[in-house]
Amino acid sequence: MNEEVPMLPLVIGSLIALLLGYEINRRRNKLRKIFNTFDREESKIAKALERMVESGELRPYVPGQAH
Repeated sequence: MNEEVPMLPLVIGSLIALLLGYEINRRRNKLRKIFNTFDREESKIAKALERMVESGELRPYVPGQAH
């Protein structure tokens, strides 16, 4: 019952898993750089604008709709 385990498929499978993990991590970091662009000051401005929209002081922008 002493069977040999082929090493080549295990090495290739491990390499594929590592490359997949690396690619997922790279894409996740790229998306974070794109979408996490607000710093603290811009975040305060965005919150103030949201409050102005909620209170009716401003109307939200709707593309294609003339005001």
